Amino acid sequence: MSYENAKANLIAFGKELNLEGLDFDENHTCILGIDNVFSLHITYEPNSDRLYLYSPIIDGLPQDPKIKLKLYEKLLEGSMLGGQMAGGGVGVAVKEELILMHCVIDMGLGVDENALRRFAPLFVETVEKWREIVKKICDGQEPEPFELPMPPQIKDNLQKPGDEKFIKI
Repeated sequence: MSYENAKANLIAFGKELNLEGLDFDENHTCILGIDNVFSLHITYEPNSDRLYLYSPIIDGLPQDPKIKLKLYEKLLEGSMLGGQMAGGGVGVAVKEELILMHCVIDMGLGVDENALRRFAPLFVETVEKWREIVKKICDGQEPEPFELPMPPQIKDNLQKPGDEKFIKI
């Protein structure tokens, strides 16, 4: 059932992009080139009933240890609770000198065939922003501040110890 839902999501996403015939390969993966700049990988994982979206943020890590440290710090900061990564995070393959950004969409019961179509534009926009940030850091520049829009009901309720709304348990 979930694999059929993942396939229906991929077809609906393809229609949105005017791409007929999108399908998963034998590894349950579909790879799309985005503006000839980077690739969007979509993989269905049958054991978890999840659709994984992932894209390279950088191919080739900086050699300067100070720049590499700054890059890792920025990526960790942005990935905290998925806050600036569209709810996902990043992973580093040091030997391959590759950093991937990733997100997950559950394909279980109750998820309609438009989940991927609705989520993918945010994911692609976020990958593009992070690619810009990473490039600036690798070039020795200071990146522009970046925050994804946060709903006011969440932003207004962020609390820290000492705030009058904070309840210690």
